[in-house]
Amino acid sequence: MTKCDKCHNLAIIYQKYSGMHLCREHFEEDVHRKIREALRKTGLFGRDARIAVGLDGSRKSATTAFVLKNLFIRRKDIDLLAVIIDEEKKTSPTADQARRVAEQLSLSYIVMSLPLLPDHEPPHVIHSTRKRELLFCTAVENGAGILATGETLDDEALEIFIGYLRGDVDAVVSEHKIAWIKPLRRIPEKEVRLYAIGQDLGFDDAGEKPNTDALRPEAKRLLCGFDCRHPGTNYSLLRGLEKRSGARRGRQGQSL
Repeated sequence: MTKCDKCHNLAIIYQKYSGMHLCREHFEEDVHRKIREALRKTGLFGRDARIAVGLDGSRKSATTAFVLKNLFIRRKDIDLLAVIIDEEKKTSPTADQARRVAEQLSLSYIVMSLPLLPDHEPPHVIHSTRKRELLFCTAVENGAGILATGETLDDEALEIFIGYLRGDVDAVVSEHKIAWIKPLRRIPEKEVRLYAIGQDLGFDDAGEKPNTDALRPEAKRLLCGFDCRHPGTNYSLLRGLEKRSGARRGRQGQSL
């Protein structure tokens, strides 16, 4: 059995991009470090704050809520509110799964309904733009200054890749009324899944929706294959966007 590169315990994961075998303790320590770094870069937590957490019952959103709660558990000036979107589909257990996660984590939560669109509207519109708009509106209406969602490194890299394919990578960076943070954006999806399983968080099928965007599954397949052959590709895409965003903010700050 392979040993952890940081101690003599058995490894539970091998990170191709870092070349490290990690045991559970050092794996979770690595996850927490990446999340703290991502949050520190936002510069949002030096004072009191109310954070709305988009909770859909998935392991990604459950992990986001779990980590934020434990990270700020001693901060009396930081308050968490879970926002659950009920898409009013009798066959969808997502809202119920999200409620179970909120209750498991002892989080206050609010449930908002997202009415069904007419049949001619593509499903991916419901699960992206309209759902995100409702999350932001609900956060603002309930006094939150920050919205946290569970996008992973894979999610972020895919959006950037699609942006390049469509010639509009700047569309990935958008402005909102309140701050939007993604604590898991530097963590690969399989690592988030492993962390969630270890903590008994969320549901594997929650939040997974059909998508009629023909480009997305093909782009995901290509990017996944490239990252497997060239570990670190997703991180490179994310760093490239961050540099681009920083340069754009710098230009906007220059006087004319």
